[in-house]
Amino acid sequence: MNIFKKSLLLSAMLAAHANAEIQPMSALDENASDTDTVTRAELEAEIKALRSLLDERLNLLADSLETADTSSTPAHKQVHIGGYGELHYNNLKAGDEEKRQLDLHRMVLFFGYDYSDSIRFVSEFEVEHTLVSGGSEHGAVEIEQAYIEMDVFNNAQFRTGVMLMPLGIVNETHEPPTFYGVERPVIETSIIPSTWYSAGLSLSQTLENGLSYDLLLTEGLKTEDPTQNDDADPFDLKAGKQKGSYADVFDLAITARLRYRGINGLELAAYTQYQPDLDQSAETSYADSAMLLGGHVIWQIDNTQLTALYARWDVEGDAAAEAGKDVQSGGYVEVSQRLSPQWGIFARHSVWSQQTDEDSVQSDFGVNYYPHPDVVFKADVQIQNDDAENRGEVSSGDGFNLGMGYQF
Repeated sequence: MNIFKKSLLLSAMLAAHANAEIQPMSALDENASDTDTVTRAELEAEIKALRSLLDERLNLLADSLETADTSSTPAHKQVHIGGYGELHYNNLKAGDEEKRQLDLHRMVLFFGYDYSDSIRFVSEFEVEHTLVSGGSEHGAVEIEQAYIEMDVFNNAQFRTGVMLMPLGIVNETHEPPTFYGVERPVIETSIIPSTWYSAGLSLSQTLENGLSYDLLLTEGLKTEDPTQNDDADPFDLKAGKQKGSYADVFDLAITARLRYRGINGLELAAYTQYQPDLDQSAETSYADSAMLLGGHVIWQIDNTQLTALYARWDVEGDAAAEAGKDVQSGGYVEVSQRLSPQWGIFARHSVWSQQTDEDSVQSDFGVNYYPHPDVVFKADVQIQNDDAENRGEVSSGDGFNLGMGYQF
């Protein structure tokens, strides 16, 4: 109750108390008759009734004022703020090249707003590698989510805007405390090009039996055009992400996921995406259609978790086959265990191929330390074969990684 209402109630109570004090004893003579005594009793009863009525009316007034204050700012109108970030140190050696780098890999802020119980806004704003300027080749500012979500029927939601693709495990849930290893699983950054987001619309529904589905119609990939650049790779699918920025939408992509969570501790998922034309109907065609098929299993048994994921791209056309990139696939298995609320260990083995006669292999094992459930310190060792080292990426090579991450 605010100060105004408290003052109003207090003043009314004091006035009632004062009235009770001055009536009727001081007005009656000490030698009053029996008739006067009856009159005094009646007056005292009337005062008591008036005080009771006043208390009741004041309570109703206070409740009315409380309701007026609450209705001016409805409970469903809420702003949600959150975020996450991570710092990486990589100490790796690939052939004769050593890599020792310290990088604030990303800092992300979430902003959301509830318009009503059934309509909400969700956004994710990210800065990568600290610095974004005209002289920086590494930094980036990205809007990875910005969509309106509406409840439409029976636990179903319609979304439109920029959304994360429901493909793989970490593409949707990639806050550092939620996964093991400093770097994200390599299969989910190469075969599934996380973080992957697109503009479009979607429909999702969770059924009572633990099944859920997601259907999306979004912008498609547009890979590099070799007719414009001799060094372009038209079958580098990760480089084809348009990210909702002046995206060409001559050929929309269709994405679907079916997921089962009906048994405690178990998650089964299967997903697919179809790209009708990787060159977005260029005047001179340089790439045809592509289809992604994948799935994963997550099984939590007490403090031990078993994870397995597989994904495969089939790229159509003679040009893709001649380049040896018509099939790009990979998978990994991971075992992790929470030794205590503060400590967890893991081991992961990944195998993948993005070109014929190239088979990359990487093994990772390490530890996570959680001083708080939303803060994590990580250390891991990675071992790669020659094909994996020759990718030329920052995360290529043998060595160790250290990391810090948080979410809120």
